[in-house]
Amino acid sequence: MNSTSMRRVLFALTIVGTLFIRADAQSEALQLHVASGGNDAWSGLLATPNSAGTDGPLATITGARDAIRKGRADVAGGGVEVNIHGGTYFVTEPVVFGPADSGSETAPITYRAASGEDAVIHSGRAITGWRKEGTFWVADIPAVRDGTWSFSQFWVNGERRTPARTPNADNPAGDFPEGDDLFYAVGPVMEKKPGSDKEERSATRFYYQPGDLEDWDSLQDAIVVVYHSWETALLRPKSIDTEKHIIEFTGPTNWGFGRWRADQRYHIEHLFEGLDQPGEWFLNRKEGRLYYIPLPGEDITQAMAVAPVAKQLLRIEGEPAAGKFVEHLRFEGLKFHYTEFAVKPTGHSDGQAAFSVPAAVEAVGARNVVFDRCDIGHTGGYGLWLRTGCQDNQVLQSEIHDLGAGGVRIGEGGSPATANEAAERNVVDNCFIHDGGRVFRGAIGVWIGRSSYNRLSHNEISDFRYTGISVGWSWGYAETSAHHNVIEYNHVHHIAQGQLSDTGGIYTLGVSPGTVIRNNVFHDILSNPRLSGGWGIYFDEGSTDIVAENNLVYNTRTGTLHQHYGRDNRVVNNIFAFSHHGQLIRSREEEHNSFFFHRNIVYFNNNQLLGSTWKNGNFDLESNVYWSTADDVALYDDMDFAGRTFEAWQAEGHDRWSVVADPLFVNAEAADFRLKDDSPALALGFKPFDYSEAGLYGDPAWVTRPGKIARVPFTPPAKPEARCIADGYEDTPVGSVASGARSNEEGAGRIRVTDAAAATGERSLKFIDAPGLKVSYAPHLVYTPNLRNGTAYGEFAIRLEPGAVFYHEWRDNRSPYQVGPSLWFRDGKLMVGGKSIAEIPADTWVKIAILCPLGKLADGTYGLTVSLPGSDPLRFDNLACGTPTFRRLDWFGFVSNATETVAVFIDDVKVETK
Repeated sequence: MNSTSMRRVLFALTIVGTLFIRADAQSEALQLHVASGGNDAWSGLLATPNSAGTDGPLATITGARDAIRKGRADVAGGGVEVNIHGGTYFVTEPVVFGPADSGSETAPITYRAASGEDAVIHSGRAITGWRKEGTFWVADIPAVRDGTWSFSQFWVNGERRTPARTPNADNPAGDFPEGDDLFYAVGPVMEKKPGSDKEERSATRFYYQPGDLEDWDSLQDAIVVVYHSWETALLRPKSIDTEKHIIEFTGPTNWGFGRWRADQRYHIEHLFEGLDQPGEWFLNRKEGRLYYIPLPGEDITQAMAVAPVAKQLLRIEGEPAAGKFVEHLRFEGLKFHYTEFAVKPTGHSDGQAAFSVPAAVEAVGARNVVFDRCDIGHTGGYGLWLRTGCQDNQVLQSEIHDLGAGGVRIGEGGSPATANEAAERNVVDNCFIHDGGRVFRGAIGVWIGRSSYNRLSHNEISDFRYTGISVGWSWGYAETSAHHNVIEYNHVHHIAQGQLSDTGGIYTLGVSPGTVIRNNVFHDILSNPRLSGGWGIYFDEGSTDIVAENNLVYNTRTGTLHQHYGRDNRVVNNIFAFSHHGQLIRSREEEHNSFFFHRNIVYFNNNQLLGSTWKNGNFDLESNVYWSTADDVALYDDMDFAGRTFEAWQAEGHDRWSVVADPLFVNAEAADFRLKDDSPALALGFKPFDYSEAGLYGDPAWVTRPGKIARVPFTPPAKPEARCIADGYEDTPVGSVASGARSNEEGAGRIRVTDAAAATGERSLKFIDAPGLKVSYAPHLVYTPNLRNGTAYGEFAIRLEPGAVFYHEWRDNRSPYQVGPSLWFRDGKLMVGGKSIAEIPADTWVKIAILCPLGKLADGTYGLTVSLPGSDPLRFDNLACGTPTFRRLDWFGFVSNATETVAVFIDDVKVETK
């Protein structure tokens, strides 16, 4: 009898309780089999049952695990390979592996899909027995009615379906709500906390627009999805006051309502009264009935309709603090599908990154564990999480998709207590991680917390609602346990999708020496346009000692590179192109050097180069190439270098050896950023890199898989278009914010349409200032006309209560911004340049009209006409602009600057070009 045969016999004896002697350590791996027609009482040595029906494959992965535990002595040979044959292996709780289930370096234990077969670990329970009732198809689910099962997600033929919602999504899948498919709150309810006289924004109540919400019968079953800047809150209604138009929730949101904008975005789902679109569903838990409207052409009676049962599918449970690990396991070619993660009765609200949401596959204390060619999908939470004590693990060529939250997580939010508890040296390579944040929209494609020495390489990461990659989890300059992480050759794209903000293709936090971001491609990072914050590379709070080199970044919302604050980051030999707004953003002045910016190419079409603050000179720029294709004013003349000409900028010592010149891309407008041989960047030391190497590699069928997702071809961002404004607020509901403008409110400082006063018609816009606000310029309102040439004309009517302090100003969007006309109303006077030019009576409507030349006509002056009732107009010519170099109108603003409770009314606002 040969060695392999002997091992098979010994193993068969072992699983029925007979102890045996260890086999030859050099033997081939023992082969076990799991099949859907198997039996966990059998040996598992046969792929199919024998003719007598007395032996054959095992029935479950758990059965294979337990059989191997019984035969531990044999594992020291060539290990064990568990061949899981085609079929669906339904679980109601995760399969768990502990230290006793470990293999060794020479004898690993492998759980793999049998060659050419489709093995699925699956927690989706089939929904059957459909019948037609009116416009709905209905299925009775006794376990739901009995209270033994509930679910919050539902799939048909492997496609996630939309819970019944209002307003309806712009597309049947409900993928990317933006625009008309969201409600906008009137504003937060202001309330006093116990022991305080100060009013603050409520975290549990807001005012809704009349007509948006009702006291629906199913309201208590619903979830209100509230969109903050970089997170969402999923809140459960507690009560609704249909007279005061206030909705209250069972628990708070972490971020309060109206923090970023008064007109808080939200939609409501899992609402029976919202069930009106194909692809929507609703679960009535009291009745135990599932209601569904099929998509066109879909036969739900023949479809695979599935709802999830288990929260997780696989857990690796080591005890790293005790030095007990789960080691040398391999999972190959397996599919892990369908998990549930429900919102608690008190709601769900994370501070960032859907941090509290678990993963379908989780590991603690895993060492040298490999997931190779696996498929993790249709999840309620994250896909895979390597947690405390996970070291030297690999996730290879796996697809992680259709995720309730994010894709992969490595590490924890706090630093490890011991070396054994550190998560480090893990690899995620050649994976396709996509279509996440389907429930918890603040989730991340790949998240590395307080973890070091990890490598993310050659992954394709796309279609997340917040951020693609996040590295580090500490805010500020304290020493951290997240460093020496390598992020290379990843293709990260279609991030944020207009939903959330303060986002990046890659986002970093904290001091991270040794961390490198190289040879990646980041594009289509498009944050919500109503809020700022969509960047390609985003160095957030305290990001320090990070290298970003040989990256291609293009088509971002508000900047290709943004450093909030940090120290000595090195940004070298990158291509930055086509941000819709400013290209390079530096948000905080500090006493140390912010970053080195060397041998980069910056290419854009809107003449907005530097954003935020570049005053103190604590940055090091050299050998860069800058070029704008904007056709209104040349880059040299438009003074886009922080308010200076390029020559003046260089005279201050910035951008040594840099040039303003066309870098000569092959075809940047078609996203072909290869350089021609005579590019001026080459003479400055720029080293071309092959950005096509980013993303997946290997078998062509694998490499081309992301391309099967239909996408709109890239086109450069539209150049800013001139926008005329004419608003008397007659078409905006009373109590609402002004449409077409950005209202910035704080606390009791608010800006709302009112019918209490009007210059013409019946409505106007009322500014209410208040004491104790954090900033004097709250509240304020801004229109964005984007006027570049000709003579700009602006007019409005204003009525001030006694004690009002108010100003109206024109600005451009440079950094620092240039100021045009600037009018102050204080103590019953109109002030220009610090001097009183007219008396303005209180509680009286006054018309203001301004003429200011722009572009090549600009001469640093403007004209003003003030019309008081019963008097001839007052005209003032050649008034000096706030900045002599003002030449374009991007910011047309009204600011209440009082420190007491006082009101100002604005009406009949007009902006146009004469």
